[in-house]
Amino acid sequence: MRVGIFGTDDDPQVEAVRRELHALGAEVVLIHSDALEHEQPISERDGRFSYRGDDLTDLEGFYVRSIPLPFAQAAVRDDAVVLHEDWFIRFMQQRERASFFVAWLLSLQDRGARLINPPHAASVLQYKPFQLHALRKVGARVPRTLITNDPHAVRAFAQELGDVIFKPLMGGAVTRSLADLADGELDAVSASPVIFQERIPGDDVRVMLVGDEVVSSVVIRTPTPHLDFRDDPVYARGDAHYEAVTVPPDVVAHARTAARTCGLVFAGLDLKRTPAGEWVFLELNSSPIYLDVERKCGHAISRAIAQRVMGHR
Repeated sequence: MRVGIFGTDDDPQVEAVRRELHALGAEVVLIHSDALEHEQPISERDGRFSYRGDDLTDLEGFYVRSIPLPFAQAAVRDDAVVLHEDWFIRFMQQRERASFFVAWLLSLQDRGARLINPPHAASVLQYKPFQLHALRKVGARVPRTLITNDPHAVRAFAQELGDVIFKPLMGGAVTRSLADLADGELDAVSASPVIFQERIPGDDVRVMLVGDEVVSSVVIRTPTPHLDFRDDPVYARGDAHYEAVTVPPDVVAHARTAARTCGLVFAGLDLKRTPAGEWVFLELNSSPIYLDVERKCGHAISRAIAQRVMGHR
């Protein structure tokens, strides 16, 4: 069977899934997600796709690690963010590259190829308010949430709940505490909506779901308390400790249904387990970082992904 991986050579998760695919007997083609940036030849002619002279139209499965998105090229000069002079040209080129790859992956999916995950699912997951909608719809517990650009509404929300955190609608920044804002900073929210939520105390739990199977569920441990474990330097350098945890059946059912609602075959879910034993969903990820957990805990996440790409599950 011939399958593909969309990613880069230097990504250890790409290499881990590639090893598992080879072990299952697959012929694996790596399509570099930065190929167009490096001017490698890629074409689509009359419905057939070729990459560096190799016809890849009939790939049967695909692991999509990441799709490069367009962004404005900028640099920091004298403590200010300054756009490059040619930022617009670069942005438009990036937009066209992303459009080409997404359209090809969508056409593969339409032909019946197994995509882990389909590109539209990754797009949906950028919009965190929809994630909250999907979780609420299946009856999952989520933090009390206010999404607004109204500073007065935020102040009333904070007065009611006390401890409030905030984060952007499309990600790209770690979670922060509203209490850390200086006087007057909150007024800047009027420029664009922000997600404000009650702060949920308890353990950080990361659940990996492949299809309907929970292939990994761990509590993330670091020496000091943290608001967002991604911002913890111990976690960032790969020194976090993980404890395997059993997720209750009703929480697993919510995770499965929410992932399907968002179009995900492979999903990483972040939850809080409160001191009272309540499980609270925070968000879903369409391409979560998992290799540290796999190596330290022996959870066969890469193998499960490869099996889904091959159609074994």
